[in-house]
Amino acid sequence: MSYLQMATPKRSEHQWRYTPWEKIHPTNVNLMPSLPNANVELNGSAHEVNSAREFDEGFEISRVFLQESNSKSHSISLNDSKSCHVIVINSDQPKSICHLELTVSSSTALKIVLQGECDWFGIHVTGNIKANTKLFVGIFNNLNKDCKLLRCEDWQIERDAQLIYGELSVGGAYAKNDIRTALIGPNAELVQTIAVITENRRHDDHHIEILHKAGHTNSSLTVNSSCSDRGHAIGTGLLMIEENCDGTDAGQVFKNLLLSDRARAESLPELEVL
Repeated sequence: MSYLQMATPKRSEHQWRYTPWEKIHPTNVNLMPSLPNANVELNGSAHEVNSAREFDEGFEISRVFLQESNSKSHSISLNDSKSCHVIVINSDQPKSICHLELTVSSSTALKIVLQGECDWFGIHVTGNIKANTKLFVGIFNNLNKDCKLLRCEDWQIERDAQLIYGELSVGGAYAKNDIRTALIGPNAELVQTIAVITENRRHDDHHIEILHKAGHTNSSLTVNSSCSDRGHAIGTGLLMIEENCDGTDAGQVFKNLLLSDRARAESLPELEVL
C-alpha cells in the first residue's frame, strides 16, 4: 500500500500518542513530497548513493513515507579493515533524507553522527549483523536545535552475533525515533543503551521494539532520560518473544530524571511472550 492510501495513525495507538503523525510530517499529511539526499561521509570521504531501495508495502507509515519520498540509498559493507568506521550525515538543505543499508561481515565498530542546519530530516537505517560477528555502534544526534527528526532503524542479528548499541540524543527540537531489532538465530545478543537529554521545549520520542525469533537469545534495553525546563521525553518499549524460543533472556529498564516542575517523561514498557 502506498503512503497516500494509508490512514493517518490515530493517537489511541501508543506509538503515536505523544507524537502525532501530523506533527512529524514535513509538510501536509495529504502530500507526498520529493526530498533531496543528505550528504554522507564514510571515514572522511564522500560516499555517493549507490543503490535503490525496493518498495516494501508491508512497512508501517513512517517507513513507507521515507522510501517513497526518496528511494536512493547508501549500501555500505563494514568489515575489520578499520577498528572503527565513521559515518557523518550532514544536511545543508531545508529538508532532506538519508537511507543507509549496512552489512556487517566481520567484527568492528561504527560511529554515526547526524548533524546539519536543516529544519526537517528523515533517516532510515537497515543493518544486518552476519553470523559470528560483533558490531559496536554509537549514534550521536547533534542536529540543530530547531530541526524536526523522523528516524527509523531496522536491525537483524544472526546466530552467534552481537550488537552492542549506544545512542546519545541531544539534537533537534522535535524527534520521533522508531528502532526495531530482530534476533533471528540462536545465541544472538543485543545490548542497547540510549541516553536522552531534553532542555527548553525539546520533545524526544523513542519507540523501541525487540523481537526474539529464536531460542537461547539475549537482549537488554536501558533508556535513561534527563528532562529540564519544559522538556519532554517519551520511551515505549515492546519486547516480543515468539513461540518455541526457550532459553531466552530479555529485559528492559527506563529511568527518568526530572529537573524542573514543568519537565515531563513517559515510559511505556510492554512484554509479549507467545
